[in-house]
Amino acid sequence: MSAATVQPRAAWWPPELRGLPWVTWRQHRVALAGIVALLGGLGVLLLVNGLAMHSDYTKLGLNSCGNVIGPACQEPFTVFHRRYGTWVSYLPRIMEFIPALIGVFLGAPLVARELESGTFRFAWTQGRSRVQWIVTKLALLATLVTILALAFSFLFSWWYQPWLAIAGRMQPGDAYEVTGLVFTARTLFGFMLGALLGTLIRRTVPAMAATAAAWLAVVWPSVIYLRPLIEKPITARAGPKSDIPTSWQVDTWFENAAGHRLSQSQVFNLFTPSSNGAEPIDFGARLAKLHYTDWVSYQPASRFWHFQTIEASTYVVVALLLAVGTVLWLRRRAV
Repeated sequence: MSAATVQPRAAWWPPELRGLPWVTWRQHRVALAGIVALLGGLGVLLLVNGLAMHSDYTKLGLNSCGNVIGPACQEPFTVFHRRYGTWVSYLPRIMEFIPALIGVFLGAPLVARELESGTFRFAWTQGRSRVQWIVTKLALLATLVTILALAFSFLFSWWYQPWLAIAGRMQPGDAYEVTGLVFTARTLFGFMLGALLGTLIRRTVPAMAATAAAWLAVVWPSVIYLRPLIEKPITARAGPKSDIPTSWQVDTWFENAAGHRLSQSQVFNLFTPSSNGAEPIDFGARLAKLHYTDWVSYQPASRFWHFQTIEASTYVVVALLLAVGTVLWLRRRAV
């Protein structure tokens, strides 16, 4: 009589989730699937549109005609801009709010839904402390959304590449907000912000609304008021400088021969047609005749990674502080 030999089950990779990681995955898989669907759908759009845009960039000769914004490339550039200018103008402005959406729909309900429904009582009686419970949730989900955001940012950077020599990526509100490290750091910040507000407010829908409002209240002032303080802009005479078109132009103004800024009325007169309305305005000749000079202050494109590193590091530090605040609040507060 022979006994059947039980073969051990083959080990699978990745290994099966167990314990709190498995519970975290089961509880938040719908939200994670929604984030993957959102980023995946936009990623497919970037891939399809990007392949066509890269192909047209080469076919039109913009990669070999010299300065893309120069006279030799004017005609192909006009065609290229007509085909893809709208995409590059509006798509980054839409995508920069993705980190806020992740904070609203994944971060805010993370703890608020447990506290609101009372399921935390069951979760904290399963041999795991509330600290282990929240640390596992924050660490696992933060890692996943950070990886997804970083991959999406890399894809967007590839899609935007043909425009680097045309518009650059330093201008606030445009590609700067989605390329580099800032997009990923803002995603992590939005998630941790939602988790903390959900812990404090304890109700899901109000926590989601508060997360959206708080994210905007932090990000918008940082772009307008704090980012210009990272480094002093360069001041130079406006002219055919190669780095100004792709830079972040902070300010432009006109000065008279004495070095004083022109008033708004004086600037308006510069653009007023001459007495003979049929004559075109020779703006350069008018400036030379009046001994006026055109000035610009700007952040050059070469400072992109310097700005990105400082700003992203700040968001990461704040996100870690928010995570610590969430853990300490749950640890010390009797729920």
